[in-house]
Amino acid sequence: MNPWQSKRTGENCAQLKFIDLKSENQVYRFDFCKKFTYFPENRARVKMTEKIYYHNPNQFDFEAMVIKTIQNENRLGIILDRTCFYPQGGGQPADHGFLNQVQVEDVQLEGEDIIHYVETPISEKSVQGRVDEARRRDFMQQHTGQHILSQSILRVGKWNTVSVHFGDDYTAVETDASSIPSSKYIEVENVANQIIQQNLPVKIEWVNPEEVDRFQIRRPPPEVKKVRIVQVGDFDASACGGLHVASTGEVGMIKIIGDEKIRGRIRIHALIGKRAFTDYDNKLRVVQNLCQIMTCGEDTLVQKVQNISDQLKEAQKSLQKFQAERISVLAQESINEAIPIADVLLIQRIFENTDNKLLKVFVDSVLEKTGRVTVVISKSGDQLNWMAGHSLSRPINLAKFCEPLLELIEGRGGGKPGFIQGGGKKVSGISQFMSEFKTKLAEELIGHE
Repeated sequence: MNPWQSKRTGENCAQLKFIDLKSENQVYRFDFCKKFTYFPENRARVKMTEKIYYHNPNQFDFEAMVIKTIQNENRLGIILDRTCFYPQGGGQPADHGFLNQVQVEDVQLEGEDIIHYVETPISEKSVQGRVDEARRRDFMQQHTGQHILSQSILRVGKWNTVSVHFGDDYTAVETDASSIPSSKYIEVENVANQIIQQNLPVKIEWVNPEEVDRFQIRRPPPEVKKVRIVQVGDFDASACGGLHVASTGEVGMIKIIGDEKIRGRIRIHALIGKRAFTDYDNKLRVVQNLCQIMTCGEDTLVQKVQNISDQLKEAQKSLQKFQAERISVLAQESINEAIPIADVLLIQRIFENTDNKLLKVFVDSVLEKTGRVTVVISKSGDQLNWMAGHSLSRPINLAKFCEPLLELIEGRGGGKPGFIQGGGKKVSGISQFMSEFKTKLAEELIGHE
């Protein structure tokens, strides 16, 4: 018997629109106006998921049958007979989207199974799938752009790509270079963007391992039965399982935005495709707004900002000088109001919103002469900073002296025997802290007479 069976639709030949051809495991539909298309019927026996994303990476909607539902470490997974969802692999993140309005949060290739991890169970045997098109196109741009960038880096400086990371904000290419001059990045960008402008075709070819030698690939391929080669014109070839655009022009633009050193190697950060254009738009708006605020053109903006920055620094220096002089005056006033304990003067003062530099100016001014002890606190909201010092000839270790008092202000601190500082969280305990400090100092001084 013929393994194919036909089923006609329509009452007569004039109404004939298509024929469904059935084999044991699959159903194909021949549309007289179009071509063979997959028909969602009688596919439960299919063992390996059909990878539609490889046949047509620009297809985002599809029909499929549920083969199996699994529970994997508190995650619910769906295995389909066919899918457009690309699973995470080769550095490229997984597709997101929906199956019958249920969100697909992750897709992983585990063995031969492509597992779609979903938020809630799917009871239907047949599903309508929809891939997040914007996300897919973005990472296709990133991946092809990365191939172009890696080859450009290799040609400019003979630096190899060690690893790649496709993030949500930027693409990172780790090289084997220990350092790269910033001037070289301009050369790399020029090479990469010239390749984009040439709109070279991006071709995919599956080959046997022994055929790989006819391609000048950047790095050795993995040991697999079939090697998937991604060719960017005659510019680059690489073994890759990811999804790519059809031509380099679709990448749009590559812009290197910085680098970092990791494991002794340079990792380059780049904006590729729509991300680069979006970044340009954002920066252009910032520049235009600044020009409006500064009442100047783009050509004089930097100089005008520099002039304002210089003026601000001078103003800050003048302000700091004034504040230091004022603090010194307050120190003298506080000395006049000092509390005499035996032959020692205790100077206490509470400030508000005063930084440690100015507190230290106060302490140093007070301790210019011998026979003085001072403790100062500055409160800012529910936080406080404190300092204590002495200029006594007798030995008093302020670190040990203040330690039992710090719980009154929920404080911490430390330093030398003659000077300590710290912070605290209990502003309401300041008065008691100051009072206990005075009492304890009196006991300490009188005990040594």
